[in-house]
Amino acid sequence: MNYITVGVDGSQASARALEWAAAEAARTGSALRIVHAMDLPDVTGIYSPAKISPLGVAELTKFSRRLLRAAAHRVENIAPGVRVDTRSATGAASAVLVHQSHESDAVVVGSRGLGAFEGLLGSVSTKVAARAECPVFVIPDHGGPDRPSGPIVAAVDDSDSGVDALRYALKEALVRNTTVRAVTAYELPIVSVPVYPGVTSSFEQDGHDQAAAVLQKAIDQARTTDTDRVPVESVVVEGPAVEAILANARDAQLIVVGSRRHGVFQQLLLGSTSRLLLHRTDLPVAVVHHRA
Repeated sequence: MNYITVGVDGSQASARALEWAAAEAARTGSALRIVHAMDLPDVTGIYSPAKISPLGVAELTKFSRRLLRAAAHRVENIAPGVRVDTRSATGAASAVLVHQSHESDAVVVGSRGLGAFEGLLGSVSTKVAARAECPVFVIPDHGGPDRPSGPIVAAVDDSDSGVDALRYALKEALVRNTTVRAVTAYELPIVSVPVYPGVTSSFEQDGHDQAAAVLQKAIDQARTTDTDRVPVESVVVEGPAVEAILANARDAQLIVVGSRRHGVFQQLLLGSTSRLLLHRTDLPVAVVHHRA
């Protein structure tokens, strides 16, 4: 059984994520697993919270069950054909969702909510997007209007993760019956001495041609027999990658970005482009990891 997992906590942000996940499950024919994390403090000391009492645990467990029942009922109303499974787990929200990602096809999380922040390493959504073993959809809590007919924007560079992002965007476009806008960006080298205008033009043309070649190669690698007919618009932009993606996503319904995974330390972090996009866009963002 294919599962999409969504985290809920009773906040407005998680309610929006739940509705988005239900729609995605209906589109893809997946079951939906609704998860609530109970983060129970169990360390005592001067600078740590008091250990929760058995009565507190019982009350929190009741709340978790009520929350999950209400969430499942909501899905039944808005996506009646979707199979629903609920789970309550003990632990930090990010850790619980990352654990669930091992047996999920995708994880959906609100950009805020679920406790919002866990310590100094950043938000729950950023942690899950960095560490999950499957694609992660981060849903803004106050997004713009839904654009079901808009394209899916894929951020592409010359890495394997860029190809993975484009491949996933094509797959999503197929089930949504829409198009893909593949965007790549390049920046001209900084020259510390005066140059003739013709030299500058040559730099610009070379940069554009190289970026266009990278983009076309990624498109060729990302296509499969299933997605071969999905229309792809190629966009090459001079400038910072994040600005290029945002400028070309004004009519989009989803942004897909790749994230490299090399070694344990990097698994705790999210790439700069992905992280900036999550903070600056009001669109859902899918983070797709490449594993060497």
